[in-house]
Amino acid sequence: MKKSEYIKDLQLTIEAISQELNNEVRDFAKKIDKEQNHKLADVKINLIECMCKGEKLNFIEMCNKYLTPSEKKRATEQIPIMNVSRENLLDTIEINGITYFYENKEKGIIYNKKTNNRIGMIIEGNPVFD
Repeated sequence: MKKSEYIKDLQLTIEAISQELNNEVRDFAKKIDKEQNHKLADVKINLIECMCKGEKLNFIEMCNKYLTPSEKKRATEQIPIMNVSRENLLDTIEINGITYFYENKEKGIIYNKKTNNRIGMIIEGNPVFD
C-alpha cells in the first residue's frame, strides 16, 4: 500500500518540529549549566573569602591555589575597588635586608610584603616581631 502524500508531509513536519525542539532544549541546558557554574563559583569565592578573613590568609593566593582560571576571573571581578586616602597607605621598611610594609604610627602593624600577613608591630618607634 502506498503512503499518502499528507502522511509524508506530516512526518516531515513532525521531524522538523522535533529537531527545532531538540535544539531549543540543548540551548536551554547550556544556559542552565552556565548559570549553575556561576553560582557555584560565587559560593566558592565567598567560602574562600570567609576562610581568609577568619584565618588571616591572603585572598588572592587562596584563589590562585583553589579556583579554576574562569573562577579566578570572576573572583577578581568581585573584588571591590577601594577608595584609599593618602593616610591609609602603608610605608616600607627594610630590616636585615628584608622589606616589610608597616603602618607609620605608634602600635602600627608590620606586614610581610610577600604574603601580606601580620608579623609584628611598631612599639616606641622600633619594630617588634611576633
